[in-house]
Amino acid sequence: MKRTSVSEKLLIEEVTNITSQLFHSSRGLSIGSLIKSIRVQLGMSQRVLASRSRVPQPAISRIEQGKSDINLSTLQKILSGISCELVIAPFMPESIDCIRKRQARKIAKKQVGYLKGTMNLEDQQLDKRFTEELVKEEEKRLLHGSGSILWES
Repeated sequence: MKRTSVSEKLLIEEVTNITSQLFHSSRGLSIGSLIKSIRVQLGMSQRVLASRSRVPQPAISRIEQGKSDINLSTLQKILSGISCELVIAPFMPESIDCIRKRQARKIAKKQVGYLKGTMNLEDQQLDKRFTEELVKEEEKRLLHGSGSILWES
């Protein structure tokens, strides 16, 4: 797996910051409620939106009320009908580094736990501090190795 460049990392951080702001400012507003709000502010009826978007008016009503799931192509048609564009971006509540570290720690604990289990079978015990150092070393090794090793176990 190739390493991400500095520009890719900065782009991901910028997208993450923007999506985080959007996520927190949306206050749990559903896409249907947002469509309705925009439509009403434009002074447009559901009937007119149905005609402009080529989506049946009852479907628009169900979407606005949250009674129906919406597929991507229908969403694009409706948004086009209210002069909007669809932007889809992932929201990452944590940085990529945090996600990688958490995964590396999980795998390291699992591997050291396996070692402890085999030692217990031989009536040997590992000191807690030594165990934690082993986990930290394994975590470091995993983080500096190929990225795919983090996700293959």
